[in-house]
Amino acid sequence: MGQTRITVLCENTAVGIFGLLGEHGFSALVEKDGRSLLFDTGQGHTLAHNMRYLGLGGRTVDGIALSHGHYDHVGGLADALIQNGGARITAHPAVLGAKYTRRKTAAGQKDTYIGMPHDRAFLEDTLGASFQFVSECRQILPGMYFSGEVPRVTDFESSDPGMMVHTESGMEQDPLADDASLLLETESGPVVLLGCAHAGTVNVLRHFREQTGHTRFHAIIGGTHLGFLNDEKQLEQTMLALEDYGLELVAVSHCTGQYAAAAFLRRFGSRFAFAGAGWSAVF
Repeated sequence: MGQTRITVLCENTAVGIFGLLGEHGFSALVEKDGRSLLFDTGQGHTLAHNMRYLGLGGRTVDGIALSHGHYDHVGGLADALIQNGGARITAHPAVLGAKYTRRKTAAGQKDTYIGMPHDRAFLEDTLGASFQFVSECRQILPGMYFSGEVPRVTDFESSDPGMMVHTESGMEQDPLADDASLLLETESGPVVLLGCAHAGTVNVLRHFREQTGHTRFHAIIGGTHLGFLNDEKQLEQTMLALEDYGLELVAVSHCTGQYAAAAFLRRFGSRFAFAGAGWSAVF
């Protein structure tokens, strides 16, 4: 087994190299054993730019995996397909749903579209996408596992009631069945790469434990959605539960939020990192 490198391409904050740009979103490049996988694509404002600044301009990948169908994770998909000359895309079937966020405003309730900005026909027929819809945990490249749908089993990880989806019956709360993560088997041990962890970070780890047999994980990297939930109890219980998995690195991003990131820093100390755009690690 060779080294595995993970590089964050898009994130709310740019770190490291002058010239990188930040945006509300997430994307990371996984390079392992001569294969590469793009995990999410950000909003689409910074992916191509940051790849050039990181010396990755023109780099092609062996596949793309999508954590879920929100614009800040799939908005750059068209740019990624153009650069790559098409690609096989692994995602849950619900990734193409008509997703909205519902928020109260001074004028009343407002629903704002936050789903895929391009339709499937355009992505496939014009840009060369080939969708592989996966609902269960599956190895998609050697040593790289796509979680598929993650069961919600903890009693402290809650869903966001403001996430909606338009169905044939009308607007309903989005169960976010498409929320998916990656498990990477590395020389340092299993590494879990999160998009937003709408399913709950601990639920994700439990799912990978049951599906792969791994009971301890070297690292988690990515968004935890704790910044949007604003739930002190969930934050504390999440950090407490993470201690059971032997983590040597907790590298949070994106929807974790500044308050929760600071709490992770206090709890995990030298094991903590903030994985902004330009952050990279080798395992």
